[in-house]
Amino acid sequence: MKLIRLALLAILVAAGLAAVPTTAMAAPAFQMPIPCGLRWTTASHSGHASQWMIDMVDLGGNTRGTPVLASAGGTVSASLNSSTGGQMVVIDHGDGWQTRYLHMDRRDVAVGNTVDQGTQLGIVGSTGDSSGPHLHFEQKLNNVVQQASFNGHAVPLTWSYGEHFETSANCGAGDGKFWVDTFANAPGYANPGEGASTGTLNKGTSYVFCRQWGPEVRVGSSFNHWWLKTDLDSGPKNQWVSAYYLSRWGNDEAKDNAGRDIKDCT
Repeated sequence: MKLIRLALLAILVAAGLAAVPTTAMAAPAFQMPIPCGLRWTTASHSGHASQWMIDMVDLGGNTRGTPVLASAGGTVSASLNSSTGGQMVVIDHGDGWQTRYLHMDRRDVAVGNTVDQGTQLGIVGSTGDSSGPHLHFEQKLNNVVQQASFNGHAVPLTWSYGEHFETSANCGAGDGKFWVDTFANAPGYANPGEGASTGTLNKGTSYVFCRQWGPEVRVGSSFNHWWLKTDLDSGPKNQWVSAYYLSRWGNDEAKDNAGRDIKDCT
Protein backbone atom coordinates (compact mmCIF):
# COMPACT_ATOMS: atom_id res chain seq x y z
CA MET A 1 0.00 0.00 0.00
CA LYS A 2 2.89 2.38 0.86
CA LEU A 3 4.48 1.76 -2.56
CA ILE A 4 1.15 2.53 -4.25
CA ARG A 5 0.82 5.83 -2.36
CA LEU A 6 4.40 6.82 -3.27
CA ALA A 7 3.80 5.95 -6.92
CA LEU A 8 0.60 8.01 -6.94
CA LEU A 9 2.41 10.96 -5.35
CA ALA A 10 5.10 10.75 -8.02
CA ILE A 11 2.44 10.86 -10.77
CA LEU A 12 0.73 13.88 -9.17
CA VAL A 13 4.07 15.74 -8.76
CA ALA A 14 4.97 15.05 -12.39
CA ALA A 15 1.57 16.38 -13.46
CA GLY A 16 2.00 19.52 -11.36
CA LEU A 17 -0.96 18.59 -9.13
CA ALA A 18 1.08 18.12 -5.95
CA ALA A 19 4.27 19.54 -4.41
CA VAL A 20 7.08 17.66 -2.74
CA PRO A 21 6.86 18.31 1.02
CA THR A 22 9.65 20.55 2.32
CA THR A 23 11.07 21.21 5.76
CA ALA A 24 12.28 24.53 7.18
CA MET A 25 15.91 25.31 6.40
CA ALA A 26 18.32 25.48 9.32
CA ALA A 27 18.83 28.93 10.75
CA PRO A 28 22.09 30.79 10.11
CA ALA A 29 24.62 30.85 12.96
CA PHE A 30 23.21 34.08 14.40
CA GLN A 31 25.24 36.17 16.84
CA MET A 32 24.23 39.16 18.93
CA PRO A 33 23.97 42.37 16.86
CA ILE A 34 26.44 44.24 19.11
CA PRO A 35 30.25 44.10 19.35
CA CYS A 36 32.14 41.15 20.74
CA GLY A 37 32.31 40.85 24.51
CA LEU A 38 29.53 43.32 25.38
CA ARG A 39 27.01 42.01 27.93
CA TRP A 40 23.51 43.43 27.47
CA THR A 41 20.11 42.59 28.89
CA THR A 42 17.24 41.52 26.62
CA ALA A 43 13.46 41.66 27.08
CA SER A 44 10.15 41.88 25.25
CA HIS A 45 7.11 43.96 26.23
CA SER A 46 3.36 44.05 25.74
CA GLY A 47 3.57 46.65 22.96
CA HIS A 48 5.32 44.26 20.58
CA ALA A 49 3.30 42.54 17.88
CA SER A 50 5.09 39.29 18.78
CA GLN A 51 6.45 38.18 22.13
CA TRP A 52 9.61 37.05 20.33
CA MET A 53 10.54 40.58 19.26
CA ILE A 54 13.26 41.65 21.67
CA ASP A 55 14.72 44.92 22.90
CA MET A 56 18.23 45.12 24.30
CA VAL A 57 20.17 47.69 26.32
CA ASP A 58 23.38 48.12 28.29
CA LEU A 59 22.43 48.66 31.93
CA GLY A 60 25.81 50.37 32.39
CA GLY A 61 24.51 53.38 30.49
CA ASN A 62 26.46 52.92 27.26
CA THR A 63 23.56 51.95 24.99
CA ARG A 64 23.36 54.96 22.67
CA GLY A 65 26.08 55.08 20.02
CA THR A 66 27.05 51.40 20.26
CA PRO A 67 27.69 49.88 16.82
CA VAL A 68 24.86 47.71 15.46
CA LEU A 69 26.33 44.66 13.73
CA ALA A 70 24.91 42.17 11.26
CA SER A 71 23.81 39.10 13.21
CA ALA A 72 24.69 36.92 10.20
CA GLY A 73 25.83 37.48 6.63
CA GLY A 74 23.37 38.41 3.90
CA THR A 75 22.02 41.17 1.67
CA VAL A 76 20.46 44.43 2.83
CA SER A 77 16.85 44.36 1.61
CA ALA A 78 15.68 47.54 3.38
CA SER A 79 17.40 50.62 4.79
CA LEU A 80 14.97 53.39 5.65
CA ASN A 81 13.58 55.84 8.19
CA SER A 82 10.19 54.56 9.39
CA SER A 83 7.73 56.54 11.50
CA THR A 84 7.51 53.62 13.95
CA GLY A 85 10.79 51.74 13.51
CA GLY A 86 12.91 54.87 13.08
CA GLN A 87 16.23 54.35 11.35
CA MET A 88 16.01 50.65 10.49
CA VAL A 89 17.78 48.00 8.43
CA VAL A 90 16.55 44.60 7.22
CA ILE A 91 18.89 41.81 6.08
CA ASP A 92 17.89 38.77 4.05
CA HIS A 93 20.01 35.70 4.87
CA GLY A 94 18.51 33.28 2.34
CA ASP A 95 16.19 30.28 2.76
CA GLY A 96 13.46 32.55 4.14
CA TRP A 97 15.52 33.91 7.04
CA GLN A 98 15.60 37.64 7.80
CA THR A 99 16.76 39.92 10.61
CA ARG A 100 15.49 43.44 11.44
CA TYR A 101 17.25 46.21 13.39
CA LEU A 102 15.16 49.20 14.55
CA HIS A 103 15.40 52.60 16.28
CA MET A 104 19.00 53.33 15.27
CA ASP A 105 20.36 56.88 15.30
CA ARG A 106 22.24 56.27 12.04
CA ARG A 107 22.30 53.78 9.16
CA ASP A 108 25.62 52.84 7.52
CA VAL A 109 24.41 50.48 4.76
CA ALA A 110 22.17 50.77 1.70
CA VAL A 111 19.75 48.42 -0.05
CA GLY A 112 21.66 45.86 -2.11
CA ASN A 113 24.81 45.92 0.04
CA THR A 114 26.26 42.51 0.85
CA VAL A 115 27.27 42.26 4.50
CA ASP A 116 29.25 39.75 6.52
CA GLN A 117 28.46 38.74 10.06
CA GLY A 118 29.84 41.60 12.16
CA THR A 119 29.52 44.30 9.49
CA GLN A 120 28.44 47.60 11.08
CA LEU A 121 24.90 48.55 10.04
CA GLY A 122 24.58 51.74 12.09
CA ILE A 123 24.58 52.84 15.72
CA VAL A 124 22.06 52.27 18.52
CA GLY A 125 19.69 55.17 19.13
CA SER A 126 16.10 56.12 19.91
CA THR A 127 14.38 57.07 16.65
CA GLY A 128 10.80 56.33 15.62
CA ASP A 129 8.36 55.03 18.21
CA SER A 130 10.91 54.71 21.01
CA SER A 131 10.93 55.93 24.61
CA GLY A 132 14.70 55.70 25.09
CA PRO A 133 17.92 54.37 23.53
CA HIS A 134 17.70 50.64 22.78
CA LEU A 135 18.03 48.19 19.92
CA HIS A 136 14.88 46.39 18.75
CA PHE A 137 15.84 43.12 17.05
CA GLU A 138 13.88 40.41 15.23
CA GLN A 139 14.71 37.08 13.61
CA LYS A 140 12.08 36.01 11.05
CA LEU A 141 11.49 32.88 8.99
CA ASN A 142 9.15 33.23 6.01
CA ASN A 143 8.02 36.56 7.46
CA VAL A 144 7.07 35.08 10.85
CA VAL A 145 8.97 36.23 13.96
CA GLN A 146 10.89 33.38 15.60
CA GLN A 147 12.33 32.95 19.08
CA ALA A 148 15.72 34.63 18.75
CA SER A 149 18.88 32.57 19.12
CA PHE A 150 22.45 33.76 19.59
CA ASN A 151 25.62 31.68 19.43
CA GLY A 152 23.60 28.45 19.19
CA HIS A 153 21.16 28.94 22.08
CA ALA A 154 17.67 30.38 22.35
CA VAL A 155 17.01 33.69 24.09
CA PRO A 156 14.44 33.10 26.85
CA LEU A 157 11.24 35.12 27.02
CA THR A 158 11.43 37.81 29.70
CA TRP A 159 9.37 40.95 30.15
CA SER A 160 11.74 43.22 32.07
CA TYR A 161 15.34 44.33 31.68
CA GLY A 162 17.77 42.78 34.14
CA GLU A 163 16.17 39.31 34.15
CA HIS A 164 18.32 37.88 31.34
CA PHE A 165 21.72 38.89 29.95
CA GLU A 166 23.57 37.89 26.79
CA THR A 167 27.29 38.29 26.05
CA SER A 168 28.08 38.93 22.40
CA ALA A 169 30.32 36.52 20.50
CA ASN A 170 29.98 38.60 17.30
CA CYS A 171 33.71 38.94 17.02
CA GLY A 172 34.16 40.09 13.45
CA ALA A 173 36.23 37.22 12.09
CA GLY A 174 34.03 37.11 9.01
CA ASP A 175 34.90 40.60 7.78
CA GLY A 176 38.43 40.93 9.14
CA LYS A 177 37.47 43.20 12.04
CA PHE A 178 38.35 42.70 15.70
CA TRP A 179 36.20 44.56 18.24
CA VAL A 180 38.01 46.24 21.12
CA ASP A 181 37.22 48.62 23.98
CA THR A 182 39.40 51.68 24.67
CA PHE A 183 39.43 53.53 28.00
CA ALA A 184 40.22 56.98 26.49
CA ASN A 185 40.36 58.79 23.17
CA ALA A 186 43.39 57.44 21.28
CA PRO A 187 45.45 59.60 18.87
CA GLY A 188 45.95 58.14 15.42
CA TYR A 189 49.03 58.21 13.22
CA ALA A 190 49.78 57.51 9.57
CA ASN A 191 52.57 55.17 10.71
CA PRO A 192 52.98 53.54 14.14
CA GLY A 193 54.09 56.27 16.54
CA GLU A 194 55.56 58.50 13.85
CA GLY A 195 54.90 62.14 12.97
CA ALA A 196 51.98 64.31 13.97
CA SER A 197 48.61 62.84 14.97
CA THR A 198 46.19 62.46 12.05
CA GLY A 199 43.00 62.23 14.14
CA THR A 200 41.29 60.38 16.97
CA LEU A 201 39.74 57.01 17.74
CA ASN A 202 37.03 57.82 20.28
CA LYS A 203 36.80 56.13 23.68
CA GLY A 204 34.46 53.13 23.63
CA THR A 205 33.94 50.12 21.37
CA SER A 206 35.66 50.18 17.98
CA TYR A 207 37.02 47.78 15.38
CA VAL A 208 40.65 47.23 14.39
CA PHE A 209 42.06 45.19 11.53
CA CYS A 210 45.46 43.95 12.67
CA ARG A 211 48.47 44.68 14.88
CA GLN A 212 52.13 45.60 14.35
CA TRP A 213 55.07 45.84 16.78
CA GLY A 214 56.43 49.39 17.03
CA PRO A 215 57.55 52.25 19.28
CA GLU A 216 56.69 51.89 22.96
CA VAL A 217 53.94 53.98 24.52
CA ARG A 218 54.43 54.22 28.30
CA VAL A 219 52.64 55.99 31.14
CA GLY A 220 54.11 55.08 34.53
CA SER A 221 54.27 51.29 34.80
CA SER A 222 51.82 50.73 31.92
CA PHE A 223 53.26 50.26 28.44
CA ASN A 224 52.61 48.67 25.06
CA HIS A 225 54.64 48.15 21.88
CA TRP A 226 51.71 46.96 19.76
CA TRP A 227 50.01 49.30 17.28
CA LEU A 228 46.57 48.65 15.84
CA LYS A 229 45.42 49.51 12.33
CA THR A 230 41.92 51.02 12.27
CA ASP A 231 39.61 53.66 10.82
CA LEU A 232 39.58 56.78 12.98
CA ASP A 233 36.33 58.37 14.18
CA SER A 234 37.73 61.77 13.26
CA GLY A 235 40.44 61.50 10.63
CA PRO A 236 41.37 59.19 7.77
CA LYS A 237 40.95 55.44 7.41
CA ASN A 238 43.75 52.87 7.84
CA GLN A 239 45.59 54.72 10.59
CA TRP A 240 47.41 53.44 13.67
CA VAL A 241 46.61 53.73 17.39
CA SER A 242 48.53 52.30 20.32
CA ALA A 243 47.25 49.14 22.03
CA TYR A 244 48.14 50.95 25.26
CA TYR A 245 44.57 52.34 25.14
CA LEU A 246 42.90 48.91 25.23
CA SER A 247 40.69 48.59 28.32
CA ARG A 248 40.79 44.85 28.94
CA TRP A 249 44.42 43.77 28.69
CA GLY A 250 47.85 44.41 30.17
CA ASN A 251 51.33 45.40 29.07
CA ASP A 252 52.35 44.35 25.55
CA GLU A 253 49.04 42.60 24.90
CA ALA A 254 46.84 43.20 21.86
CA LYS A 255 43.69 41.10 22.10
CA ASP A 256 40.08 41.70 21.09
CA ASN A 257 37.13 41.73 23.49
CA ALA A 258 36.81 37.94 23.24
CA GLY A 259 40.43 37.42 24.31
CA ARG A 260 41.71 36.46 20.87
CA ASP A 261 45.11 37.74 19.73
CA ILE A 262 44.54 40.34 17.02
CA LYS A 263 46.14 39.05 13.83
CA ASP A 264 49.49 40.43 12.70
CA CYS A 265 49.43 42.87 9.80
CA THR A 266 50.99 41.54 6.60
